[in-house]
Amino acid sequence: MISMPHTAKTGDRRPLAVRVYEQISSDIIDGKIAPGSALVQEQVAAQYGVSRTPVRDALTQLTLEGLATLVPGQGYIVNDLTARDVKDVYEVRYTLEALAARQACGRHTATQLIRLRSMIDEFETLDPYDAAGLFETGRQFHAALIEPCPNQYLRTTLAAMWDHPIQRRITMTYRQGPEHQQNMARDHRRILEALKIHDADTVTEVLRFCHDPNDARTG
Repeated sequence: MISMPHTAKTGDRRPLAVRVYEQISSDIIDGKIAPGSALVQEQVAAQYGVSRTPVRDALTQLTLEGLATLVPGQGYIVNDLTARDVKDVYEVRYTLEALAARQACGRHTATQLIRLRSMIDEFETLDPYDAAGLFETGRQFHAALIEPCPNQYLRTTLAAMWDHPIQRRITMTYRQGPEHQQNMARDHRRILEALKIHDADTVTEVLRFCHDPNDARTG
């Protein structure tokens, strides 16, 4: 178990368990806590200077979100990502986003299309190894892509998927480098050009590259 900074911040009135959970979750997603690491309640509580109760609540939340597993006799163990985890997440996200994109296609305003283009430009200027930056810019692009979708529940569900720790962990640890960045930017530009002519079929076809864990352009 690695040493982690205390999460307490002046003026932060959120429950301590929430702050402890966010710190541990962030460290797992960023790779600071490696798969297989043990999260022992007593050790975590000592490092944060808190009681075991908020730590227990935080660790329970980690298991609910698939970041850790409670192993009898060992405590909480950080999960590793499997090929099945990646496939399942992308399969669901693609299905929902393709539906939302079809409903959004033809509804984008000129301002929204310009915003999408600026996001692609920004994406291309990022450090190709800046996983956090690439993830956030990509997330914003996909959110803007489906923004005109009239189904609010569908948009809300997709936003929750992007914010889910497993999705963030996959995206921030899967395939980095200049080639991946260029491929993703090219795919996003193809989506933008298809939106301009209301070509929903091309939009959903290109989206599949963004959701296929077996494709070199996955991200």
